Amino acid sequence: MDAKPLSVGKILSERQRFVVPIYQRTYAWTKRELEPLLEQIVGKSDELLKTGKVAFSHYMGALLLIPDADPVFGRIQAFNVVDGQQRLTTFHLCFAALRNLAAHYGEQGISAQLSDLVVHSSNTPMKEPAIERYKLEPTTYDRALFRDLIDLDRPELKVRYPDAFYKNGNIHPAAPAALCAYDFFWWSAEAYITEDANLDRAKPDDGVTISQRLLALSTVLFEHFRLIVITLSADDDAQVIFETLNSGGKPLAAMDLVRNDVFHRASRRGESQQLLLDNYWSVFETHFWKQEATQGRIKKPRIDFFLAHALAAEQGKAVALGELFAEYKSFVTRIGFSDMASELRALTRYTSTYATLAEPTGDSSLARLGRRLNTFDVSTAFPLVLTISASDAAEDEKARLYDLIASYVVRRALCYLTPKNYNNVFVEVAAYLKANGIDEAAFSAYFAGKSASDTVRFPNNVELTAAIHERPQYGWIPQNRLRLILEELEFAARDKFNINGNLQDGLSIEHIMPQSWRAHWPLRSGISAPADDSMIAEDAVRLEIKKREASIHTLSNLTLLTPPANSQVSNGAFDAKRVRLNDSLLKTNVAIAGEAVWDEDAIGRRADALSRFAARVWPYPAAIISADASA
Repeated sequence: MDAKPLSVGKILSERQRFVVPIYQRTYAWTKRELEPLLEQIVGKSDELLKTGKVAFSHYMGALLLIPDADPVFGRIQAFNVVDGQQRLTTFHLCFAALRNLAAHYGEQGISAQLSDLVVHSSNTPMKEPAIERYKLEPTTYDRALFRDLIDLDRPELKVRYPDAFYKNGNIHPAAPAALCAYDFFWWSAEAYITEDANLDRAKPDDGVTISQRLLALSTVLFEHFRLIVITLSADDDAQVIFETLNSGGKPLAAMDLVRNDVFHRASRRGESQQLLLDNYWSVFETHFWKQEATQGRIKKPRIDFFLAHALAAEQGKAVALGELFAEYKSFVTRIGFSDMASELRALTRYTSTYATLAEPTGDSSLARLGRRLNTFDVSTAFPLVLTISASDAAEDEKARLYDLIASYVVRRALCYLTPKNYNNVFVEVAAYLKANGIDEAAFSAYFAGKSASDTVRFPNNVELTAAIHERPQYGWIPQNRLRLILEELEFAARDKFNINGNLQDGLSIEHIMPQSWRAHWPLRSGISAPADDSMIAEDAVRLEIKKREASIHTLSNLTLLTPPANSQVSNGAFDAKRVRLNDSLLKTNVAIAGEAVWDEDAIGRRADALSRFAARVWPYPAAIISADASA
């Protein structure tokens, strides 16, 4: 048996064929498997374009092969694929889609190089060219479709398989899995190379050409995706090895690999494994760390996400979730810890902070930040929080920084600014604070230089006030986040004369002036708006209605009520709502009930009040205020 790690490009560049035995299952990968692979491809392509290199190759598992026969001169060596055919087929489909996409955009050189990975060239000696030209021969049921996917471009495939496509050209969900995978890679790659803003990632603004992006995708797939190729000899039992590789055991988490590596190195150094376990590693041996967590579309044991955040905090740079063990090994090698205890201290010093962030309880400033970040699904801020928490900064300084992190997230949400660059922003801030001091001055200095960038900047009070006055937030911000925003504004409105305590669970968001307002809510001019706008003759009335509709979903026309109260007042008139608003005992609702009428002027007055509360509860960095004033 021979086992070696090889790049996909190396495997497919050779003069050889891979035959999937008849007993193997048909191709079965769906978006569930393809989307994480795409994220890896795109992430490494971005890294290559940005830095000119890729730090770590991505290992895709094993490819178990057995020679079909001894090599024969003039024939292409064939190998039966005992395990790994799904991965191998997926790479063929990806290369075929990229090849056709390159040809579609006139990149014939790239297209030709990609073609050499899926078919043998016409000048390759072959005994049966019609069969041997394909570098992969899938199982019987997939074979005809697979050959079409290799031989035809996308328009020809739509003609050959009309039932697999809708009339608008989109793939039908019931289309064969291999065709769906090809289509997925085509559209995903096209979105990437053309910088399509509809792709679920921050739109690049770097002037990189289509040719460069195609080359980056191709290079990453060719050089930086690897398989462990296990080639069996005649005396190897293929079935035993197959069962060993697919024993049904739970896949190892990255932190499991770290644990094994740590204690193996401790044994070689002659350090006490038991002491290391008792004093450090035992903190991870609880159910909390084994629970599955989600970040974006990625699901992993919570301990793996902890490792990623801890490494990012230690290094001040983003960490690839797909290569956590490699990232850890690189970190350990670079630091050169004197002993294993020092290494584990660096890792475990973040555990209590992470636990509070992941499952916040109590009223500490850290727990409050945890609830905010969890509500807004911004765990990408965890490395920055870990950095601050582990520092020697005073507790009141840490609390101010925690509030500024939450303020940054909430302000950007209200101002319609994207969160898609947060994974880079927060580790950059962490690195900046480490270099310049863990305090508000350094935090402010970082953002003072980012005022022109929509993907990074910290919205100021003027922009926050405008967002509260003008931007529709209902339907833009998810309900749970909007509820937290309204709760925090309620607390900010209170003083020593109001009830002090948490709000009851289950409050719902209510439009003060309802979405269906025409029956009971006259316009400011006193006119009742008709149910049908076609009946309106006066331009002034049309303008009034337009202004009203623009204010309905703004933050200042929203409040919190219990579900029964919400249901009872619903679309009723303001006089009926006033009673329930007073009964709620919320300071903000009592202020609303004090209005004689609820119209655009009242909504504007409440927007003024909420803006004052918002600037207090979600502060703006003081140093940036000074810089803005001097400018």
